[in-house]
Amino acid sequence: MNVDQAVRNSMSTLTSAERKVATALLTDYPFAGLMTVAELGKRANVSGQSILRLTSKLGFDGYSNFQQALISEIKEGYHSPVLLREIRGDGDAGDSFLANLTETTINAIRETAALVSEEHLNAVSVLLSDQRRSISLLGGRMSDALASYFFRHLRQIRPKVYKVPGYQEEWPEYLLRMGKNDVVVMVDFRRYQPDLLQFAERAVRERGAQIILITDKWLSPIAKHSSHILPSAIDVGTPWDT
Repeated sequence: MNVDQAVRNSMSTLTSAERKVATALLTDYPFAGLMTVAELGKRANVSGQSILRLTSKLGFDGYSNFQQALISEIKEGYHSPVLLREIRGDGDAGDSFLANLTETTINAIRETAALVSEEHLNAVSVLLSDQRRSISLLGGRMSDALASYFFRHLRQIRPKVYKVPGYQEEWPEYLLRMGKNDVVVMVDFRRYQPDLLQFAERAVRERGAQIILITDKWLSPIAKHSSHILPSAIDVGTPWDT
């Protein structure tokens, strides 16, 4: 079993801090695992101890042993015929813009599916389906459309679902409505918005809410305050991310 497969399989057993490390590893695999403990901790917004606990749960004696396994994978993959074929680009979609865009979009969806384990998605689904909790949704200047779309679906199947407006002046009302362990779904893609980070900080610190973050693979700063992070691949080779 490769290291990335082991990380995905372990998602359901990890603490919130360990999941952040796992997500940081998967979003830039395998290179994030070649960082120092301090560098990876800064990227994932966790302590070095969380990183060491994760590598221990994955069955490694230490961080250096974990990195040796990654280096072995890289060496093996470098000589893989499948990888070499991908590097050469055999069987690409040709010069057609539409065909190329379709292919890169499909690849982005595949990469997104690889970044989120089935176990992690199930854990998020259980949280969202718990009708004892209220759910609030908020996105950024462009990504708020995704939050609104999700809101319209959720409110059809469960009560206590609220769409937080984009106007900061109205945010205190929605923050005061939140109770302990309620859920906030936040959508934040680069360029990340400082005001969304402030909302997340207040929701966690003042109201005790849990945050589910939908972001890109570079991870919004909101990840520091999130219980669950769902990263996605967004680059399709055009001036607009998908």
